[in-house]
Amino acid sequence: MSTLGYEDVMKADPSAMAKAAADFTAMAGKYQQVQHRLENEVLSVTGGQGLWLGSTALAANQHVSLTRQQSIDAQTEAKAIASIITDAKGDFESAQKKLKQAVADAQADGMKITGTGNVLFDLGALSPDERAYYHHDPDYQQSRHEAAGQWAQKIKIYLEEATAADQRAALQLRRAAKVGDPSDQFNGQAVGGGDAADGRRAAELAARLKDGKSLSPEELAELNNLMKANSGSPEYGQTLLTALGPEGTLLLADELELRLNERGGKLKGEYGELQTNLANTIAGATRDPNTKFYQDFRKGLQDAGVKNVNARHFGGKTAPIYGYQTLATLLQHGNAGYGKEFLNDLGTDIVAAERKDKNRWSSHQFDGPRPDLVYDPVDGVLKLMGQNPDAATMFLDPKSPGAEDRLKYLLRDREWPTTYTNTLFAAPVNDKGTHQAGLAAALEAAATGDVPGEGTHNGGPHTPAQARVMQGAIDALDGGGKGSEIHDDLKMPLANALSDYVDDTHGILSDHVRSGGGGVREENGAGHLNGGADSLTRVLRGVSDEPEAYALLYSAERAKTAELIGALPADPHADRSVVDLPAQRIGTALGAYDAIRTDVILDNKDDRMEWADKTSSYASAISGPVTGFIPEVGDVAGSLVDLGIDKWADDVKKDAQDAGNKEASDAHFAALNQSKEMARGWGQANGDTTGQRTDLVYSNIALGHTSGHANAMSALGRNGQQ
Repeated sequence: MSTLGYEDVMKADPSAMAKAAADFTAMAGKYQQVQHRLENEVLSVTGGQGLWLGSTALAANQHVSLTRQQSIDAQTEAKAIASIITDAKGDFESAQKKLKQAVADAQADGMKITGTGNVLFDLGALSPDERAYYHHDPDYQQSRHEAAGQWAQKIKIYLEEATAADQRAALQLRRAAKVGDPSDQFNGQAVGGGDAADGRRAAELAARLKDGKSLSPEELAELNNLMKANSGSPEYGQTLLTALGPEGTLLLADELELRLNERGGKLKGEYGELQTNLANTIAGATRDPNTKFYQDFRKGLQDAGVKNVNARHFGGKTAPIYGYQTLATLLQHGNAGYGKEFLNDLGTDIVAAERKDKNRWSSHQFDGPRPDLVYDPVDGVLKLMGQNPDAATMFLDPKSPGAEDRLKYLLRDREWPTTYTNTLFAAPVNDKGTHQAGLAAALEAAATGDVPGEGTHNGGPHTPAQARVMQGAIDALDGGGKGSEIHDDLKMPLANALSDYVDDTHGILSDHVRSGGGGVREENGAGHLNGGADSLTRVLRGVSDEPEAYALLYSAERAKTAELIGALPADPHADRSVVDLPAQRIGTALGAYDAIRTDVILDNKDDRMEWADKTSSYASAISGPVTGFIPEVGDVAGSLVDLGIDKWADDVKKDAQDAGNKEASDAHFAALNQSKEMARGWGQANGDTTGQRTDLVYSNIALGHTSGHANAMSALGRNGQQ
């Protein structure tokens, strides 16, 4: 498909299409007049009312009746053509408007657009000084070159959109007019334009693919054109999916997966595009859960989701692939975003299906023709929820309908499936373990409200539902006091989420006298963790086997420490109570982190040096008041947060080196030592020339550190052990 020219699209006048549509509508009216005249003035004579009798009258009546039917068919065809032109006008105008806006924006950004649509930075518009600056700054030249490329890409996209509208209309007009039909008759079955009509045509083509038949390259291009142009339209999507049915939709998805991975297969790019377009069509059709279509489609998926879509292929009955696995595979290819209700309902239904048969997805053989098969649809849907935090929160919030024990089921009770590969002469080779990457992404998104990996965690605030997810995860993970047993896939995402709750985790760890009321606290509409320190400590310990996770958690706590030390009153005459207790609580939380690190080192004797080296490196790299997941701190705190980090890193390595020595090591005071540097920095910033206030702050931190370290070691089962 050759793309329309830039100048052609920019200068096209769509109003001519409106006139053409009006002319065809008027033509339909004129044919209707012909129909009425034939019925009222001619057929009344030839139709056997006694006005004209005999063989000639009969022949005339047959001829006029055929002419009458042609006038009716002509009306149908003319109305269809008018509808197609009107629809095409809307699509073309939309693309043209986007193109013109992109051009205007590019010009405002200093770009020049040539007659062929190429984009260049307009040096001629610069002043002499600006031009000299441009020529002597390679970085600026590069940035302007990259910007020109980005604008060119936008222009290309909108030209392709206009071309697709033109191609769609051309195909529809040829079908409506029966171009090439030797009968040379008007088309009484002509279909007009619009989303519903596009859905019916797409269903006609898709049904052939679903049944294993082939489409010509032109038909496949037409189907992709229809899919891409209308995937966001509920009317189109619902028309298409209703025609296919839920089971037919899954069979089509499986057929696309097979053709995409067929060895030596042709048109792989087209099938891949169709896969994405079908997934986006499902997203658009299921956006509103309050429709009859949605309820019917969901019910149909509940039935089709547990059927073997592989049964129709050779050997497929002994190697079942269930509909939900196919659907989860398809949905990974979408990029339009799915509604939170759809993801929540889908996840609910898949979990319900596996609870009826816990081995449904288990021990699944690696499927060569479908190498990207999502064999665990639960984790597959959870992965999608990781890109939709509202959906993830809705699904994992213990107060959501039907979700009361969902976190416990996923984090503790579920038997996660594994895969295996058959060998010719030996036993099957099992995968190295289960995978919970989807759960990890959904959990982080649900607890924080942010998409994982986008670097948007900033310490809250959190909604009560998000806090319920975070606290529920801690409670589930520490069921039976097993918080230190955490799947590898979950460690870093949990650290990301917990670092976002540093205000709450600090409060729980530092107020060691209080065991926690359980659940969450709500203050001014925000949600806060309210669990016990022992449970939190064990979960932090479980996460901390991953060096980067511990480094992140400690770095968040050190930022909180800097914030709290920076907020201590500088007045030397201030009452001691406003210094003593806050400083002690700072030390208590730091003592817990020192204890967690010590426990990791004592458990991982063989790998302790590698762990310490990586942890030190990660934590040293997380510097500054606003880095990654560390919340922003104030001006004074910003100057304190990095104080002593190098000494802390050295202490961590010394702690690992001395582990197992009979002589007690002071290195488990790494966090305490860093807080001492922060206290000195605070004193200097506040003019404490005698050092008395600094010593007071530090002594109280040390006092709290002793109790915090002891309490945490007790929670980890190391009573009295340094």
